[in-house]
Amino acid sequence: MKRQHFLSILILLTFLLIAGCTPEKQPETPGALPQTQSETDTEEHNREEDGTTQAMEFDFESGTVTLNSGYKMPIIGLGTWTLDDEEAENSVYHALKCGMRLIDTARYYGNEVGVGRGLKKAIDEGIVEREEVFITSKIYGGDYDRAGGIINDALKDLGVEYIDLLLIHQPGYDDEGVYKAMEDAVRDGRLRSIGISNYYTKEAVDKVLSFAAITPAVIQNENHIFYQNNELKEYVKQYGIVLESWYPFGGRGHTGDHFGNEIITELAGKYGKTAAQIILRWHMQAGYVVIPGSSNPDHIAENYDVFDFELSPEDMARITALDRQERYENW
Repeated sequence: MKRQHFLSILILLTFLLIAGCTPEKQPETPGALPQTQSETDTEEHNREEDGTTQAMEFDFESGTVTLNSGYKMPIIGLGTWTLDDEEAENSVYHALKCGMRLIDTARYYGNEVGVGRGLKKAIDEGIVEREEVFITSKIYGGDYDRAGGIINDALKDLGVEYIDLLLIHQPGYDDEGVYKAMEDAVRDGRLRSIGISNYYTKEAVDKVLSFAAITPAVIQNENHIFYQNNELKEYVKQYGIVLESWYPFGGRGHTGDHFGNEIITELAGKYGKTAAQIILRWHMQAGYVVIPGSSNPDHIAENYDVFDFELSPEDMARITALDRQERYENW
């Protein structure tokens, strides 16, 4: 009986061991969707598969963030709003010379020719190569065919074969048609990444997502210490969308309030930096790409000198607490 009992236990243990070693069901091959899945679900699955639902982290060693399009975008650069062609040319040249690799312009600014000249001058002098520079421009709404022509005009004025990032400048007529023209330009290589500008609510972003085959990579909005729009920033992380700040100092007529803020001036003394540098560093650590504008070479260099210090979590929180949801523009 003892021998039979032992054999029974041995057989039971063997069975349990075999059952425990049975491989678990392997995940389905990425991209292999059930035949019954809807087209909308398929688009959402594709966004997940290509990583667009992941929040993007800023790399302060390289000074870049990887967009949901797969391209790296510098996290600080030069804004060119209000600059004419001559000023834009000089500012872009000095920005590239001091180390900046992100240049922001727009069709509306009327200075793409100057931006292109500044880029060409820096390339001709061996300061940069075209592939090292991230050029952003923007277009307004219009019908599908007209938008395609505007993209070609922007390429011609900038003197480049592709634009790194093109944004719809603000909500307007036929956003869907314009966006689809931008998507076509991504597919044929004229654009690398696309996005939107001056879209401030979840509802406005959701409207774009409803017709977008290519998820926006960037939303460029008015963001500063008194208007942080953290709700939108957190919401779009699920799509891998990065927020970018124009007017990081509040814009003309408001910089004094920002630079003179008691907490900002206190931290400037603590870190041995200027108020502008404290504000820019806060933007980047908070997860905003930032594009301060200037035509002054010294100010451009000062704005870029923000990689040799880091704000503590406590000091970040103090600046974040300044938010009062106060916008200065209504674009």
